[in-house]
Amino acid sequence: MGTMESDNRTSGGTDLQNLTEQIEEGIRSGKYSWREIQSAVMTKTRQAAETTDQYVHDNPWRVVGLGAGLGFVLGLLMAPRSSRFDE
Repeated sequence: MGTMESDNRTSGGTDLQNLTEQIEEGIRSGKYSWREIQSAVMTKTRQAAETTDQYVHDNPWRVVGLGAGLGFVLGLLMAPRSSRFDE
Protein backbone atom coordinates (compact mmCIF):
# COMPACT_ATOMS: atom_id res chain seq x y z
CA MET A 1 0.00 0.00 0.00
CA GLY A 2 1.09 3.53 -0.63
CA THR A 3 2.45 5.88 1.95
CA MET A 4 -0.52 8.18 1.54
CA GLU A 5 -2.95 5.34 2.33
CA SER A 6 -0.95 4.39 5.43
CA ASP A 7 -0.80 8.04 6.49
CA ASN A 8 -4.58 8.34 6.08
CA ARG A 9 -5.18 5.27 8.23
CA THR A 10 -2.76 6.44 10.90
CA SER A 11 -4.19 9.94 10.80
CA GLY A 12 -7.74 8.57 10.97
CA GLY A 13 -6.87 6.40 13.95
CA THR A 14 -5.15 9.30 15.68
CA ASP A 15 -8.06 11.61 14.92
CA LEU A 16 -10.50 9.07 16.32
CA GLN A 17 -8.41 8.65 19.47
CA ASN A 18 -8.21 12.43 19.93
CA LEU A 19 -11.96 12.78 19.41
CA THR A 20 -12.65 10.01 21.90
CA GLU A 21 -10.43 11.64 24.51
CA GLN A 22 -12.06 15.04 23.94
CA ILE A 23 -15.55 13.58 24.29
CA GLU A 24 -14.66 11.67 27.46
CA GLU A 25 -13.11 14.78 29.01
CA GLY A 26 -16.10 16.87 27.96
CA ILE A 27 -18.54 14.40 29.47
CA ARG A 28 -16.59 14.27 32.75
CA SER A 29 -16.48 18.06 33.02
CA GLY A 30 -20.03 18.58 31.78
CA LYS A 31 -18.60 20.71 28.98
CA TYR A 32 -20.48 19.07 26.10
CA SER A 33 -24.17 18.50 25.59
CA TRP A 34 -25.47 15.38 23.84
CA ARG A 35 -26.30 17.56 20.82
CA GLU A 36 -22.68 18.71 20.54
CA ILE A 37 -21.41 15.15 20.85
CA GLN A 38 -23.86 13.99 18.20
CA SER A 39 -22.76 16.81 15.90
CA ALA A 40 -19.07 15.94 16.36
CA VAL A 41 -19.71 12.25 15.66
CA MET A 42 -21.77 13.08 12.57
CA THR A 43 -19.00 15.36 11.25
CA LYS A 44 -16.33 12.69 11.71
CA THR A 45 -18.57 10.03 10.18
CA ARG A 46 -19.22 12.23 7.17
CA GLN A 47 -15.47 12.84 6.75
CA ALA A 48 -14.77 9.10 6.94
CA ALA A 49 -17.47 8.40 4.34
CA GLU A 50 -16.01 11.02 1.99
CA THR A 51 -12.50 9.57 2.40
CA THR A 52 -13.81 6.06 1.73
CA ASP A 53 -15.74 7.25 -1.31
CA GLN A 54 -12.61 8.91 -2.72
CA TYR A 55 -10.56 5.74 -2.14
CA VAL A 56 -13.15 3.60 -3.91
CA HIS A 57 -13.22 5.98 -6.88
CA ASP A 58 -9.40 6.02 -7.06
CA ASN A 59 -9.01 2.21 -6.67
CA PRO A 60 -12.16 0.50 -7.97
CA TRP A 61 -10.57 -2.83 -8.92
CA ARG A 62 -8.72 -3.14 -5.65
CA VAL A 63 -12.01 -2.68 -3.79
CA VAL A 64 -13.80 -5.19 -6.06
CA GLY A 65 -11.04 -7.73 -5.44
CA LEU A 66 -11.15 -7.13 -1.70
CA GLY A 67 -14.94 -7.53 -1.66
CA ALA A 68 -14.77 -10.73 -3.71
CA GLY A 69 -12.06 -12.21 -1.50
CA LEU A 70 -13.91 -11.32 1.66
CA GLY A 71 -17.15 -12.77 0.26
CA PHE A 72 -15.36 -15.99 -0.67
CA VAL A 73 -13.84 -16.41 2.79
CA LEU A 74 -17.14 -15.65 4.53
CA GLY A 75 -18.89 -18.10 2.21
CA LEU A 76 -16.43 -20.84 3.16
CA LEU A 77 -16.84 -20.11 6.85
CA MET A 78 -20.63 -20.04 6.71
CA ALA A 79 -21.17 -22.98 4.36
CA PRO A 80 -22.85 -26.01 5.93
CA ARG A 81 -20.54 -28.93 6.44
CA SER A 82 -21.24 -31.87 4.14
CA SER A 83 -21.30 -35.37 5.62
CA ARG A 84 -20.27 -37.00 2.34
CA PHE A 85 -16.63 -36.09 3.04
CA ASP A 86 -16.78 -37.82 6.41
CA GLU A 87 -17.35 -41.28 4.93
